[in-house]
Amino acid sequence: MEVSLSKRITTNLARKERCKKTLLDAAGRVFARKGYHDTLVSDIAAEAKVGQGTFYRYFRDKREIIDALFDEFTAGLLAGFSDMSARLPTNQREYRAASIGALKKVAATAEQNRALALFFIREAAGIDREFEAKLHALYGKFAALAQVYLDHAIAGGFARPCNSAVVSQALIGIGVWMTNQWWNDRMSGVTVDGLIGELVDLAMYGFGVDRPLPGA
Repeated sequence: MEVSLSKRITTNLARKERCKKTLLDAAGRVFARKGYHDTLVSDIAAEAKVGQGTFYRYFRDKREIIDALFDEFTAGLLAGFSDMSARLPTNQREYRAASIGALKKVAATAEQNRALALFFIREAAGIDREFEAKLHALYGKFAALAQVYLDHAIAGGFARPCNSAVVSQALIGIGVWMTNQWWNDRMSGVTVDGLIGELVDLAMYGFGVDRPLPGA
């Protein structure tokens, strides 16, 4: 009896998680298609092929579901740096390779959710002040990660001493701008790998003509 009850509970939890994910995916498609302010709860429910009552069992309103959608999406982006954080580079060559590898993972996650990524880029700051604050908090998380890596490189002697807080914020500013350019098709003739390589080399070497020795 206890085994049967436990199995039933597990099955119900799995079903609820699937339903919640279905609603989140549907909301992402509708927001990307119609925009946040023109989307109704009924639109999301219809896209998910459920009744509005089912929607309200999981979310209070469309404001709550967009929060959940944003959190899920951005968690996927931040996860791109998990390997780099687990195995911090020990020299400049590793630092460059790890940075490129992490950014490629972030780009791949964004590309898998291209319509949603475009929606957040274009509309996130205009939803309301609270949501705008969430967007800036995300930039802050990326900047904090960049500062951790930069401080580590400075301490290891393979990055120049600098104000790492300022430099990290500047790197995120460049990244946000270039992301906007890329997603709005203003970077014709440049592949995403080429763009990532250029940005990492700019961050690591600046405009100078000298490059580090092989293996440095």
